[in-house]
Amino acid sequence: MLSVVALLIGVGGVGTAQAQLVGQITLTKETYLAGEPIYVLFEFTNTGKDAVQYSSGDPYREGCGGYSVEVSTGPGIAHPSCGKGSAGECFGGTQILAGGATQYQTILVNYAHDVSKVGNYEIHAVQTLKYGPATGEITSPAENKEFKVEARFQIRVTPGDRETLQAIYRPFVSNLASNDAEVQRDAERAIVSGAPPWLENTIVGMLRKYTSREFALLGLKNLNTEGSREELAKIVENTSEYTEESERAIGYLAQMGDKKYFPLLLGVAQKDAPILARDHVLAAAELGGDDALPFLRELFSSADANSWANGLMGLGQTGSRAAVPLLIEELKDPHVDFERLASIALARLTHRTPFPDGRLYGEKPSEQYGRWTAWWTANGKGAAVYGPRQCGEMEALP
Repeated sequence: MLSVVALLIGVGGVGTAQAQLVGQITLTKETYLAGEPIYVLFEFTNTGKDAVQYSSGDPYREGCGGYSVEVSTGPGIAHPSCGKGSAGECFGGTQILAGGATQYQTILVNYAHDVSKVGNYEIHAVQTLKYGPATGEITSPAENKEFKVEARFQIRVTPGDRETLQAIYRPFVSNLASNDAEVQRDAERAIVSGAPPWLENTIVGMLRKYTSREFALLGLKNLNTEGSREELAKIVENTSEYTEESERAIGYLAQMGDKKYFPLLLGVAQKDAPILARDHVLAAAELGGDDALPFLRELFSSADANSWANGLMGLGQTGSRAAVPLLIEELKDPHVDFERLASIALARLTHRTPFPDGRLYGEKPSEQYGRWTAWWTANGKGAAVYGPRQCGEMEALP
């Protein structure tokens, strides 16, 4: 088992008679099959005699509970899954850890990161939490000492055969029927994260269960089959008002890349009032790419400032080479907020910024118009243009 011993930081000092936390982060092995669930295990122990109270939260909510897991394909190289996974509101609180007791938490790496491709990956795992003597209060620890444990792991993902993977997933399928809600949700999370094609009917079946629908929608996106896309489209078509489920379905269809559903997302974006349309415009732009340009350009003919803003942000989501010169011209817009949106969109499309400190825009983006124009004139035919899911380092504009 791979492990790294905790680095402990005590704010204000920790005496030998006082409770303190030590811990480690472990990974069970170095090699996994493509599609196999990968778990990181966090554990920390109260080495003192007295109970401590520590901050806690859902480890699958970004920035919640002090947990962080990042994946890359090498030092300093952002993995295509660099967009964070499940966000959402963090409902934090505190828990009590008795003297001598140990707390365990496993986090499924696959849930927020795409590690399905064969190759080498680096996993960077961190836990940071505040703790102090137990007071019984539900707000925060009485003393804010800080505990931190950090580890990096190098793993390799190799090709996997269906028979072996079916055996790996068999316990998760069985646990779908567990009477323990936590065990059941862990099984659902593993199944929809890996989304094995032979479990498509199982994932679709999760849609019929209210408590499983959030996971089911993610599983349909990860499957990305004709059937799973149709299920998501039905949700969008049959929803006349805003719901969290329909918003997820729209966002997932945008990511799945089947332009058959561009008219559906375009229709949703067109029917919204401009002040409410942003996310739907971005979804239509992402899926449509070049096909979305006429719609986005129409937004600039509106007198509504929200329409202009939606159009500018939408251009940055298209991954379209033809969107770059349109945005460069918008740098001359006298409305400073529009200038900045154009500058941000250009950075997303080109991974270039005119500012050496990595900023995406300055006080007056219009002052950068000449540099953008010169660069695009010289490099426009061959320069890389990036889609919204292609993350990486920003380069300085010459």
